[in-house]
Formats: sequence, structure tokens, C-alpha cells
Amino acid sequence: MLRITNLSNVYQKRTLRIKLGHTQATPYPGVIDPSLRDNTGSFRKPLAADSSPVARSADAFTWKGGLVPGTVMLKSAGESFVVATGANAGLRPFGLLGQFVGGELDDLKDENNIGVWNGIDSLAEILAPAFDDTGLAAAYAAATPGVPVLLYAGVDGRLVANGSPGNRVAVAELIERPSASKIAVKLLV
Repeated sequence: MLRITNLSNVYQKRTLRIKLGHTQATPYPGVIDPSLRDNTGSFRKPLAADSSPVARSADAFTWKGGLVPGTVMLKSAGESFVVATGANAGLRPFGLLGQFVGGELDDLKDENNIGVWNGIDSLAEILAPAFDDTGLAAAYAAATPGVPVLLYAGVDGRLVANGSPGNRVAVAELIERPSASKIAVKLLV
């Protein structure tokens, strides 16, 4: 449930919507990794300087002070999850974050329970800013039948068209790009 703290966010839409996933997609239950909480228990975004639980090369993307649904997640120790780094050093993306975490649109507050959507062949609609549109229009226009545009985890945790250096684990296929603010994808994780 979206717990707004500012009336300007009343009409905020979810940035991840599972469209065809009745039997294919599952929100895997887990918790936010302890590294995403500071010493007061408040949300702390993953920073480029972080090396635990995974080394990062860039800050994780946040919008209105928090993570957005559709952020690519990695499974950490136990049932905890951390934002993907865009690296492929033995790290395989697990799925897409289902909730707003931290900031003005926080779904969690003092709780840590999240859902990470995964399911091969499920279809999802993702709204901006949960994906990086850089180069996506050109890649979609250049795509040919039978050769889909693959989307990867970017260094900031968002889906990108071009895998970052060393990252070649595809998270999704681009099905449609009706505008710069909305894409439809088929999950590969």
C-alpha cells in the first residue's frame, strides 16, 4: 500500500505493473538488505563507495528520495535483496522491485518486507523513471523481427538497453516502447 506523506503524490502511479503474469510471475517475498538502512533505521540508498554486500561503481537511482518499483534487484544473503550493480562478476539479477522504498513514496516505513517480481515469460509495463531511456528509442527502431532488444541491469539499478561494461546477463526483452515514459517488457529472470 502506498503511504504518501505529501498530497502532491496522491495521483502517483506505480512504475511497475505486471500485465501478463497470472501463472508466470511471482512476487518473491524478501527483506531489504540491512546495508540499505542507516544507524537510525531509515532508508539509505546504495552509494558508489559501498563494497558490502556487493561492490558498486555508481549510486543507485532514486526518485523523490527512494527506490522505485521496477529497480533490478540481486538476492543477497538469506532472504535479503540489494539493488543490482550492473556488474557480472558472478551476480545474476533476481527480479524487479515491487514497492517504493524510502523517500516521499515509501511503501515500507519501518518494515523491511518487500516483493521482488520474477518469472520468465511474464509481461510487465514499466513507467519512467524506473528505466533508463538513453539509446532505447534507437535500439527499438533498429530491432528486427526475431532479434529482440535485450535490457540489462544498469550501474544505477535501472533497466538499460546497453549492458554496462562486463554485464551481459539480460533481465528482460523490450516488447514495445510507446513513448519515452513507458515500455513493455518480457522478463527473462
